[in-house]
Amino acid sequence: MTALLKNYKILLMLAFLLISFLIIGMRGVEFGIDFKGGTMFQIELDEPVADVDERVRITSIVSQRLDWTGLRDTTVNFFGDSFVIAQIAETDPETVERIESLLMKQGRFEATIDGETIFTGEGIIELVKDPRRQYKIISQDGFSQWFLPFLLRTDAAENFKNLTWHKCVLSGFDPSAGKLYDCDRTYFYIDRPKDAVLIISRAGFEADKLLLLEGNYEENISLETDIEEVLTNSAMPYIIVEDNEFTPEQVLELQSIVLEKKKAIVSQFLNESLNEELESIGFDTAETIPPTGIPFVWAATGVKQSISLKEDVTHMDIPDEQKASTEPISALVIQGVATSDLDALERRADLEILLESGSLPVGVKSISKETISPLLGENFLFNAGIIGIVALLVVALVIFLRYRVIKLTAPIIFIGLSEVFITVALVSMISKFDLGAVAGILAAVGTGVDDQIIITDELMKGSEAGEGSLMTRVRRAFFMVIAAAATTIATMLPIIVIGFGLGKLVGFAITTTVGVLVGVLITRPAFGEIAKEIISKY
Repeated sequence: MTALLKNYKILLMLAFLLISFLIIGMRGVEFGIDFKGGTMFQIELDEPVADVDERVRITSIVSQRLDWTGLRDTTVNFFGDSFVIAQIAETDPETVERIESLLMKQGRFEATIDGETIFTGEGIIELVKDPRRQYKIISQDGFSQWFLPFLLRTDAAENFKNLTWHKCVLSGFDPSAGKLYDCDRTYFYIDRPKDAVLIISRAGFEADKLLLLEGNYEENISLETDIEEVLTNSAMPYIIVEDNEFTPEQVLELQSIVLEKKKAIVSQFLNESLNEELESIGFDTAETIPPTGIPFVWAATGVKQSISLKEDVTHMDIPDEQKASTEPISALVIQGVATSDLDALERRADLEILLESGSLPVGVKSISKETISPLLGENFLFNAGIIGIVALLVVALVIFLRYRVIKLTAPIIFIGLSEVFITVALVSMISKFDLGAVAGILAAVGTGVDDQIIITDELMKGSEAGEGSLMTRVRRAFFMVIAAAATTIATMLPIIVIGFGLGKLVGFAITTTVGVLVGVLITRPAFGEIAKEIISKY
């Protein structure tokens, strides 16, 4: 026994057992959607997607938008041409609502000025998440202001320079601050409607006009925001309805618009007869209901915030004749206001997710969701535990009946349990446990017991039968073990590498591979040393 404890193979296994205890003790084991339940989202796209590359892009973007939760047990697959099914191990109502909000967005980010696009999300090279470079949150006057610095591509930065050049007007002079400027505003949109006309009543238009002038820091609406400027930057045609009916001129205009734009975004307060008339013209009506205190125009156009330019980014100190030789500014900052630091973190994170994941090639028409009960998984886990214990007892009995050596039976069971424990610990660091992972562990342990029997059989043959020395038999046994392990890993690797969309089959392959590697590299060499020590005394 003392000699065994000094053997490096035994020490290696004991070290991994200790590490595994620490991993599971500190992190625990996170169970997947099969065992603890979750939510399934059925995402209906605006139009069918038949192209394989486009489907891969869509599922990748949806997966990235789910990744912010840190929940790695997610599956995203197409169902037909127009539906995407996404499952995630999460049932918290607030988190599910936030996920649904992210999935509902197509994610087209655009910055505009005077109705022209300055840059889009594709023009952003990198989000700079460095506190030393203005990636921060500042609390003041009961509000929390968040900052998200980013870098523009060369062409986007050049376009920014050209469209914002000298977009400030000298408004005064302050002895302490110097020249004072009144600068134009840039507008940031997410999913600015491209195929729609805006329909608003005169009363609604006037109410929105006042709300925009008053501003709303919580929604990043600056003071004295001009409604005409918001509509101009939205690039959407709009109709202001007087006295709850369209004029003949407006009907003609709508009949012209419907040839290019098929959707009419309407206020909840619009007369129902006007909706019917829009549908008779050929529009699909979509009602937008903004939160209390938020202008309908702000919510319907997809604008998220307006930011006044600064004299330095508009190059007010550089004369026009030097414009062509002036280097464009590529480092800019998006900022916003929230009611608390937590709210600021969430708002900034949502924008980061959309910018980093990119925009979907098609829009999202609707999302339905349903909760998956964890009861079936809990019952399965309990039954799997009982079956595992029974299986171990049966294996122990069979091994004892075969070899009639109790000292040899116990190590086989101990090594099998150690292999399970180490595999669970390692896999828990890269994945959550679902049905596929449990099946993978069972498969790995099954091959482990087989390999231990092979090793034991070779050692029990005896040199008098012409089978060579003990060391030779060990080498022959491990040749067969390694060959079998290589075959298993070779079978699993294609599933891991090209298994996109195969769901739990990938989890099964990963867990099986980890289990086989743990056996070949750690537990089975240790078992070989234990078996040699025991058999050499018989």
